[in-house]
Amino acid sequence: MSTEIVYSASDFMRDLGASKNESTLIADEAAKYNFRYRRLDQAERDQVILSILEKLDSFTKVGAHRKQVWEDCWSGAKNAFLNAKGDIAALDPVFMGAQPIMRLHGDYARPDDPKFETHWFRVMRRWLFARYLTGEAKAFEFGCGSGFNLAAAAQMFPDIELTGLDWSLSAVQLVDDIGSRHGFNLKGRRFDFFDPDPTVPIGSDCVVMTFAALEQTGSRWTAFAEWLLAKRPKLVISMEPILDFYNPRSLVDYLAIRYHTHRNYLSGYYSWIKAHADNGKVEIALSLRPGFGSLYHEGYSLVVWRPL
Repeated sequence: MSTEIVYSASDFMRDLGASKNESTLIADEAAKYNFRYRRLDQAERDQVILSILEKLDSFTKVGAHRKQVWEDCWSGAKNAFLNAKGDIAALDPVFMGAQPIMRLHGDYARPDDPKFETHWFRVMRRWLFARYLTGEAKAFEFGCGSGFNLAAAAQMFPDIELTGLDWSLSAVQLVDDIGSRHGFNLKGRRFDFFDPDPTVPIGSDCVVMTFAALEQTGSRWTAFAEWLLAKRPKLVISMEPILDFYNPRSLVDYLAIRYHTHRNYLSGYYSWIKAHADNGKVEIALSLRPGFGSLYHEGYSLVVWRPL
């Protein structure tokens, strides 16, 4: 049996590239959770890799054809929130931490707490919001799903005007319900990545966010990105699986690349941002691979950019 290890506040600091003045916020949030884990022995690791290889070609591909799947998913989330009498904790997506094995620093690990991934994300999200939403007036999350990120932002910053946008009507209704039940400055709105609505009031005083939402667009994110470039928000925060960040010479990364490409997840977005940075149209404020993910891939890479 491998030795148990604790993923510490110092690990968060290193993996997020956090500054010293962010250490207290990270330490206080990390202290709430159990971040113990262990590395796999050789036999366990072999079985994990074999199971991934056996399943790689069976996963469905993402895209516009899955709109009903997401409508059903967020309808279920809306009912769960209702049944929980408005408990914010009920908004956590069921697919987060669904597997008993996680990715960490280029290899696999088994967490002590099944909610390790959810809790890791909470720490990262609190740091991210503190860094980029402090003092902001408006924030829009596109592909907001259950609204759990918006609820977290509303709790941290009661005065910020928040809008959750999604192509699922159930998601929009859920966001509206969260806002009304908890008195948050929060509303929902329908939005389609493939056909951006020109009337959405994005301006230079707005922060735009996506969290594992653009991943569902595959290579069809261009209309949205160009729309953002024309709208000129103050900042764009994208937490997405970034294919460019993987090392194809690493077995663990190679399996993530295979999974990512088979599912037709987001491709070309980071290259587009870099190209526009090179020609002076955007500035990249942050480009980060924390080295953490779920069984099949890493969905927590960050690219923060702004139009110039």
